[in-house]
Amino acid sequence: MPMQPKLVAFDVDGTLLTSTHSILASTKAALQQLVQDGHHVLLATARPPRSVAQIATDLEIEHAISIALNGAMIISNNQIVWEMPMDRQAVEEIIKEARRRHLHANIMAGWHWYVETASSWYDQEAAIVEFQPEMVEDLLADSIPNAHKVLLMGDAEDIASYREWADSRSLPLNISLSKPNYCEIVIKEVSKAHALEQVAKILKIPHTNIIAFGDGENDMGIVSMAGVGVAMGNAMPEVLAVADLVTKSNNEDGIYHALLELGLIRPPA
Repeated sequence: MPMQPKLVAFDVDGTLLTSTHSILASTKAALQQLVQDGHHVLLATARPPRSVAQIATDLEIEHAISIALNGAMIISNNQIVWEMPMDRQAVEEIIKEARRRHLHANIMAGWHWYVETASSWYDQEAAIVEFQPEMVEDLLADSIPNAHKVLLMGDAEDIASYREWADSRSLPLNISLSKPNYCEIVIKEVSKAHALEQVAKILKIPHTNIIAFGDGENDMGIVSMAGVGVAMGNAMPEVLAVADLVTKSNNEDGIYHALLELGLIRPPA
């Protein structure tokens, strides 16, 4: 009896990519095998859509569906098929507080990435996502489109302190850390898990046939909701705690080994 199609979701940084932001040959071959066998591959990331679209191209996977900006957008074939932008008043409050604390603020709006000043933080992010931000005078200007995500960068202690402030404000926001010095903010209803549910509905895939891989705090939702949640060996403790399976790290062919253990791929001949 043929296997029912699975929806296999992969976080990108720390999961699909190595610590040097490259794709292992074993990972690329495994994902291509999934597609060839009739399964659906989904990339779920905090990255902007332009970046995740390039990763799908690098994987040589046709018709890949991607969750971008921590779940604020779903893209397919380089088109936005679903989106949830942020409330402008909430964006104004969090940006003003970030300025007061001298954090480095970014606005992601659709296919655009906006910043106000040059910074080594932005240079670092640009090297990762492989495109440059647009420099603007004021992130809160009326000319800036509605944000889908606000990204704040800074030292880990400063980011932790900012998050405490934001959590105390009861704003209509979903706040998570993709890593200790990156605070990712989207509208309250948005998360990778909520977007994954939307994709599952579109594809008519039951939760029991969802497999989700992740490593960061913003992956807890997809790992815990999936029929099988897989934590990478390098995952945060919170993700390890909710996973059904813990595999090797993102630098040690973790995706390949987990898919092999789950019987979704075959070892090389």
